[in-house]
Amino acid sequence: MNIFLLYVLTNPALIRLTIMSKYIHQLIQIQREQTKQFKEIYNDLINCFEQIFKKMDQNNKILESMNQKFQSKEYLSFKSQIFILKQYYSKENEKQIYEQISQLNNILHTIKTILRDLIKCYDLIISGKLNKAKIEEINKISEEQNKQKIQEAKRLFVQGQKLVKEGKLKEALIKFDDSIKQFNKDYILYVWKGFALDSLNHFEEAIQCYDKAIEINPNHDNAWNNKGWALNSLNKFQEAIQCYDKAIEINPNHEYAWNNKGLALNNLNRFQEAIECLDKAILIDSQDDYAWNNKGFALRKLNRFQEALECYEKANEINPNHDNAWMNKGFALKKLNRFQEAVECYDKAIQINSKNDMAWNNKGSVLNNLNKFQEAIECLDQSIQINSKNNYAFENKGYALHQLKEYQKAIECYNQDLSFHVKPVTLKLKADALFELGRKSEAKQFYLTALQKGHNEKDYIKKQLSKL
Repeated sequence: MNIFLLYVLTNPALIRLTIMSKYIHQLIQIQREQTKQFKEIYNDLINCFEQIFKKMDQNNKILESMNQKFQSKEYLSFKSQIFILKQYYSKENEKQIYEQISQLNNILHTIKTILRDLIKCYDLIISGKLNKAKIEEINKISEEQNKQKIQEAKRLFVQGQKLVKEGKLKEALIKFDDSIKQFNKDYILYVWKGFALDSLNHFEEAIQCYDKAIEINPNHDNAWNNKGWALNSLNKFQEAIQCYDKAIEINPNHEYAWNNKGLALNNLNRFQEAIECLDKAILIDSQDDYAWNNKGFALRKLNRFQEALECYEKANEINPNHDNAWMNKGFALKKLNRFQEAVECYDKAIQINSKNDMAWNNKGSVLNNLNKFQEAIECLDQSIQINSKNNYAFENKGYALHQLKEYQKAIECYNQDLSFHVKPVTLKLKADALFELGRKSEAKQFYLTALQKGHNEKDYIKKQLSKL
């Protein structure tokens, strides 16, 4: 007989130590599994409370805004938001609260179950009744539960994708959040959630989703591209370009990243660099109407109007329903003094999308060039009705009213324009209207301010000042 085995068999203390070591090993296995389960519960709790705190923060901001309006006696604005107070006491809000309570109760029940099973396992081990087969059975059950969670997560994710495609973005977000509660390691899920948030203009939240996707899979090109798009929407153009560069580094043939980088460069007035990026996008896919449209914009900004026109025509040829391409073609034609053709392009853009406020504005502007001032005002009123913050529409309407000798109304439009953005051209136009009304002191002040702000019609303004 082996001498060591003989020693073990004849040494009770060593036998007890061997058995104890076996039990400790069993405890370690169980403890690891329980740790994993508690981490999942911890994440569920964080998600649950994050949603609660987020909702509370949103509600507080809304109520603070309403209170401020009430205190400042903005009663009409306050009245328009009364429905928000009603929502706090609605059955829908009550239902949401009950759902949150139910979710917390489910988590509490799960914790109690785990603790009960854990204590039972400890008792069995201490009593020597829990063997290796039993531990394997427990582990198998846990693995099966995880598989079920992943399957449920996938089912909810697919439902969310379908809702996004149907344009039901808020409902989709609920499905995505429910999916994440089941399994939070799927980077594609975070990309889709980010896309839904992007579409709702919740860009900061979208970026958080893309960051989570990148954390799970740093080499997912679409996550980097989409993050860039959200940053671009927040006017963080340089940060957006860094994201597009990362997407392109991962996938040099990512046409959307090249196109979006070109768009960001356009926004930074780096038009030649933008053209180079857009040429890359077109080289990858010559049927990308957005790349042709964006290239046309860059060429237009470089005063290369004929080349810009050719790009817009290519975009229209690929996609006859691209309203912005028709609108931009109209702008290029205007710059080439082909006013009637420009009007026809704006009409086409409006026919495709009657809510395109810039198409209405640009049509009004070109009608001014054709001295059709009353028709221009009608178009500009449409633009302002769609977007009351379109300062260009106020400027162009003011000009049309000025030409109709309605100087006071023109000044009111110029004031609206200046409330958004102080532009030398509007300062000069307002000075002209004041001059016509004989308000010389005010006219002088605005002529001087226009010069100060860099208006390029210096000789004209000096001539006007000499008359005051």
